[in-house]
Amino acid sequence: MIPDDVYVHQTVEGDAEAFNELVNRHHSKIYGLAYRMLRNPEDAADATQETFLEAYKSIKAFRFQSQFGTWLYSIGINTCQQYIRKSQSHERKLTAYTREAEIDGAVSETGSPEGAVVNTEQNEMVQGAISRLPKKQREVVILYYMQHLKYREIAEILKCSEGTVASRLNQALKNLKRKLSKYYLLEGGA
Repeated sequence: MIPDDVYVHQTVEGDAEAFNELVNRHHSKIYGLAYRMLRNPEDAADATQETFLEAYKSIKAFRFQSQFGTWLYSIGINTCQQYIRKSQSHERKLTAYTREAEIDGAVSETGSPEGAVVNTEQNEMVQGAISRLPKKQREVVILYYMQHLKYREIAEILKCSEGTVASRLNQALKNLKRKLSKYYLLEGGA
């Protein structure tokens, strides 16, 4: 597999196909990040497109001090933060269609509509609690648990130390436990 750096150099030299290869390699990761931050498929698609547009416009500024993917995640996070500020999309509920699709998928996993509704409600409860975390904690939770990045990669993206990443993640987990414990105690869990 050809390293991203080769495609970055080719893109800087004007090779649009090289940038298309970078988009193909990183599209699903950036879309996943955007969807988890914005919780709306249309906004996530738009933010993904804007992330790649911004990366293309700024690619000459890429200094190879980090991985291209790390640099791209930074752009993606900034783009999503702009979306959140502009449209308050993190407050929107999922559309009825998306909710139905989730329930249908969950029915096939659990074998029962009741189990599917419970799973969907639990997922929404957790996602809602994550969306209410302070911004810095939310970013770390998304990057670590949902994007499966390592502390080192998260530290590069967020421009902080690995210790700061660990601390934010620890605080986020404490906050999530506190927010969700009320729900699970009421439901007879935990």
